[in-house]
Amino acid sequence: MPSLLVVEPDRKTAVFIHHMLTQAGYEVQVVPTGKEGLIAAWSDPPDIIVTELDLPDIDFIELIQKFKKDQRTSRTTLIGFTHLSAPEATVAGIDAGLEHIIIKQTDAVEVLISYLTEGQRADATEKNAASTPHLAQVIAFLGAKGGVGTSSVCLNIAHLISQDVGSGKTVVLDLVLPIGSLCEITGMMGPPDVVDLTKLEPSQLTHEYLRENLLTPQAWDFKFIPGASSPDQAEKLNADRLAPLLQSLSSTYEYVIVDVGRNLSPLARLVMSVAEDLVLVLMPDEECVGNAHAIADYLDSHGIQTDRLQYISNRPLPSEGLTQRTLADRMDVEMLAAVPNIGTQFTLLNSLHAPLQLRFPDERANLILKDAASRLLQ
Repeated sequence: MPSLLVVEPDRKTAVFIHHMLTQAGYEVQVVPTGKEGLIAAWSDPPDIIVTELDLPDIDFIELIQKFKKDQRTSRTTLIGFTHLSAPEATVAGIDAGLEHIIIKQTDAVEVLISYLTEGQRADATEKNAASTPHLAQVIAFLGAKGGVGTSSVCLNIAHLISQDVGSGKTVVLDLVLPIGSLCEITGMMGPPDVVDLTKLEPSQLTHEYLRENLLTPQAWDFKFIPGASSPDQAEKLNADRLAPLLQSLSSTYEYVIVDVGRNLSPLARLVMSVAEDLVLVLMPDEECVGNAHAIADYLDSHGIQTDRLQYISNRPLPSEGLTQRTLADRMDVEMLAAVPNIGTQFTLLNSLHAPLQLRFPDERANLILKDAASRLLQ
């Protein structure tokens, strides 16, 4: 079992963490301050460092940087375990070098142990060391520009994933701001929507609550959290509760699929920092190619690994545009999928609130999306 160093200033929390991790079989050392954490880590380097971000003696960014710059701990796995849930703190921690952040809430220690267990499984199966294990596979969809069909692609792939893995294992979260984009397609609105859920205390977001209260749109094979119904409603979203919500969803479901639209705000970056796959939907045209490169550069500059980016070309209009081969060459990537134009069928499906697979199972676009869903699961 890996050795763990825990930096935890609260005495009662420290005792509880030490007990739970020891019971789980880990060799654990707990210290109360960042400076003592540095001394302990450099004198006897652990396999994993778990640290609170709100420390009494040192700024957490400085602490992470010191760990990363010293050769004794430069490659040590760093995990945040904190009561700070503001998106700015979470994103800053990931940017600085944390591999994952767990928010302190009712099931936080269980979440930590699950995360550590997934990491051990990854090592045992010799997965790519750069991949980050998650309780759930988080997939974020974003668009290179408006009108590229990101929401339709997101929902149809989510439906196909859910059909593949089984009912009750997939949840879709609409984080398109200021007005959600998925209600019109699914035909279902809250409550509860994402704003309602961020009003709840993290302790209320239990597995039972989420499984019993989240919506299940007719014809769509997943649980659903609608976005804000209006800009006024969006302003009521409690940003500090988004990280706890994502954590609760990740520990309740096996697949968490989030549509962030064209949003590159700290909220969207929070989602992308924990996502295993980032799916960028673009049209096969010059503007989208330029936007896609700019988005990749932006994410890279904010510490979000662009090797997680995958690209889907969607041709919502029967325009000439770029060929699939030319687009792939211009992007210098292998495209996850290239969805052909299917005329007015997507518009018809959206008005019927139905997935492509249900109405047009033999449509070539459906087969392409099904292949993309399978590749994301792999």
